[in-house]
Amino acid sequence: MAMAKRQQAGGEGHGGHETAGMMRWLITYADMITLLLALFIMLYAISTLDIQRFKALVEEFQALFAGGETPRTQSGGGKGLLFLGAPESQKPLVVSLLEGKKPEMHDEEEALERYVERKGLEQKVLVHREERGLVVSLLTDGIFFVVGSAELSEEAKKVLREIAPVLKASNRYIRVEGHTCNLPIHTLRYPSNWELSVARATAVVRYLIACGVPPHRLSAVGYGEYRPMVPNTSEENRRLNRRVDIVLLSESARKAEPFSPPLKGVKTP
Repeated sequence: MAMAKRQQAGGEGHGGHETAGMMRWLITYADMITLLLALFIMLYAISTLDIQRFKALVEEFQALFAGGETPRTQSGGGKGLLFLGAPESQKPLVVSLLEGKKPEMHDEEEALERYVERKGLEQKVLVHREERGLVVSLLTDGIFFVVGSAELSEEAKKVLREIAPVLKASNRYIRVEGHTCNLPIHTLRYPSNWELSVARATAVVRYLIACGVPPHRLSAVGYGEYRPMVPNTSEENRRLNRRVDIVLLSESARKAEPFSPPLKGVKTP
């Protein structure tokens, strides 16, 4: 009887150890599943790449390593290099400016960024800096122009009136560039995207002149569908590509312009 009781007790104890071991295995398994879920969420977040943000970061790093300058901290003054409000980016992208030598057109950049933020135009106006200069992109898709037309909307005129003083005070050579997406157009007035892009750029130039920007500092060019900001792979991307860029040319880019006269107040070698 004593032997039987000891065997029975030993069996119960052994079963208890098995149950505890199984519970530890389940806990480990649950932890692994949780980690895998977190991994898949992270991979999904990485896969939904914002083309605008990626392009901006690439340009910033290229400028950083080419010039050997160090990034300035956010608290160093100024809002940053970019303030992008593309439809794919509900929050603005802020990339720090480079310190050291004061960047060209820094004042104009901050003034335009403040204007875009104050007026809530993040979904309509993109402000960024490229090697060629400061670029103000006006998204034309039913906002600044009627679809398939080069007639400025009232909202477009209001925006141009309010940024004209900044453009005028910059004393920079300004190139207005018209762009379209790759969807074809064929009307009596605009047989192709070439004519439409040129007409839109010209309409912006004419209105800026009416707002007091000196005409000798302005030029208009149309690129049609052939210089997209992002690939024309979706309607959201095509919306970004239908735009007019107002480019405040840097000094080096201005010198590369054919027949561009020296600007008053701008030093040339």
